[in-house]
Formats: sequence, C-alpha cells, structure tokens
Amino acid sequence: MLLGCAAFTATGIFMVRAGQWVGWVAIVFFGLGVVVFALQLLPNSTYLRVGPGGVTVCTLFRAHSCGWTDVDAFRVAHVGAKDMVVFGFSKQYRGPRRLSRVNVHLVGAEAAVAAAGSWDVSMDELADMLNQYRERYGAV
Repeated sequence: MLLGCAAFTATGIFMVRAGQWVGWVAIVFFGLGVVVFALQLLPNSTYLRVGPGGVTVCTLFRAHSCGWTDVDAFRVAHVGAKDMVVFGFSKQYRGPRRLSRVNVHLVGAEAAVAAAGSWDVSMDELADMLNQYRERYGAV
C-alpha cells in the first residue's frame, strides 16, 4: 500500500507539472496515504498486547484496552474480502460504546481486534488464542 500510494503521489506531481489541476487531488489523497502507511512501519505504532489484565489494540499510536470480563467471545467475521477478529462487549462492560450500533450493523459485532494480513497467524488461530486467554483470566 505504501508503494502504491507513493506511485500515485508521484503521478499527481507529474500531472501538476503538466498543468492538470486534478493532480493536486492525487497528491493530497495519496500523499496522506503515504504518511499513514509510513507511520505504521514505526516501532510501537501498531500492536496487539495480550496478558492477564486483558487485551490492548494499538493502531497509529492510539491504544485501546479491554479487560477480559468486558469481552464476550471472540470470533472471525468476514468483512468484504477480509477476515477480522471481532467481539461484543459483555453485560458488565460500563465503558463507552461509541459506534457499537454502526459496527454491529456493518460487521455483526461491536468491536474488532485485528484484520487478516496484519499478523503472522490466521484469524481463526488468533480468535482461538484470545478466547483461551479470556477463559483463563476472567470470563464469567
């Protein structure tokens, strides 16, 4: 994705030099893509941390944590052409549920942990591992 965005950004530069204003659209849109994808390559910008206290998902340096008792079972959902590990919040969860209804409508779950292609394990293996941690450390 990084190389694709860089190529389209370069194409936009050539278009602007040729006098085509639409090249600016490509420069801005795909230039932002270059920045986002480059940031994901930096250490600690994206990770999944699992431990006795719960699960923490970090994307672009923004981390979100959930305790094991806040989470219902993890499962794999098919979203477009990708598989994702998703979950719903348990009845005990008292935190914010921003976009929960929208997420349920789009993917059938309140939140997502990971998308296929981002990890060295399959989404089924990741969902199984997270469910094992949940059962071990606090599922009620």
